[in-house]
Amino acid sequence: MVALLPPAGTEVFRRFTPESLAEIERRMAEEAEEKEKNLALNVEVAEEDLPKPAVDLEAGKALPFIYGDPPAGLFNVPLEELDPFYTSHKTFIVITKGNTIFRFNAEPACYILSPFSLLRRGAIRVLIHPYPFNL
Repeated sequence: MVALLPPAGTEVFRRFTPESLAEIERRMAEEAEEKEKNLALNVEVAEEDLPKPAVDLEAGKALPFIYGDPPAGLFNVPLEELDPFYTSHKTFIVITKGNTIFRFNAEPACYILSPFSLLRRGAIRVLIHPYPFNL
């Protein structure tokens, strides 16, 4: 049975690592095989049955209270996706100290900067830093 509530505690916050990216690629391959199988069998899936992103985990919104506060070392660093809809998408999230969620693509930026590149991580920190708007 599917759990209705997310797991409690800080174990839901995991750093985004190369192993995480490999797991996402594995899930994407499984999903593609399943779609191919359904096309071969002429099985149609209704739009209502397709998964949808969670409204409370949208980019730019505050992290829901049910997840609690992330540990201090996990602010402003790439984390694995919390939303089950994005588990088979190449994305990761970054949570700021104000508990705002930012979602980024895990594909190489400009075809050369991996999501683990120091230059890309620096650019993400500059992008999410709210300094000019905190007057």
